[in-house]
Amino acid sequence: MAMLLIFALAPLARAGDTPQRVVALGGDITETIYALDAQAKLVGVDSTSEWPAAAHQLPNVGYVRQLNAEGILALHPTQVIATHDAGPATVLEQLRQAGVTLDLLPPSRSPQDVMAKIDDIGHLLNSDAQARQLNAKLVQSYTALQSRVAAMPHHPRVVFLLSAGAGNFLAAGHDTAADRAIALAGGSNAIQAYSGYKPLSAEALVAAAPDVLVVMSERADGVGDIGQVLALPGMLQTPAGQRKHVIFVDGQALLGFGPRNADSELSLQGKFAATLPP
Repeated sequence: MAMLLIFALAPLARAGDTPQRVVALGGDITETIYALDAQAKLVGVDSTSEWPAAAHQLPNVGYVRQLNAEGILALHPTQVIATHDAGPATVLEQLRQAGVTLDLLPPSRSPQDVMAKIDDIGHLLNSDAQARQLNAKLVQSYTALQSRVAAMPHHPRVVFLLSAGAGNFLAAGHDTAADRAIALAGGSNAIQAYSGYKPLSAEALVAAAPDVLVVMSERADGVGDIGQVLALPGMLQTPAGQRKHVIFVDGQALLGFGPRNADSELSLQGKFAATLPP
């Protein structure tokens, strides 16, 4: 199991009687803390911490990649647990110099990564027993997912879209969280010509010939119904468009690779399995 990457001078073990005051930077980290029932230690979160709803009641320190040290330090944290891409680096260094313990967690792109993250956060928050219990449940869910994917008679070609605003969309290529999520659910990412998220022309969409379109619902900027998605250029010339195979997903639950990922993958797999073969 992958080990936590620690970018701090303090050891993992937290000694002494000083209460932990934790700022979580990353929606997946916040979700994990709540799933471990350790939210009493939270004093702040970032703007990607949309779930659970209770997290909205905590002070918000801004977007995880555009942080401000003053806003975080004003909460008097003893510890910041952050996703690997938190920043900018100058702000992280300010937190360290102020004496805050900063723990940066590695990227999550697999079930093993999800469970390693839960173990690591559980250890940091003295919630090891809760982490073991949660991971035991996830093992069952991911095992069921693997069995269901293995039994699928066909694996649909998928294009994953997220909004770039103003009705424009970006399609997920390889080496993305969406690419891994598609594969885990038994689909095949139809976009392999590039990595990352890039605009997709009508011609490229038609050439990709997806059987299914997956759209992030929370970033659809009003494109929340199937009719508006099907109106995008080239869409009706694809098998997905012709058969109206459009799936809206909670992007944070699926792509955050946190405690909700397993259930999200199982749901997506069921929808993939229900699509008609080409």
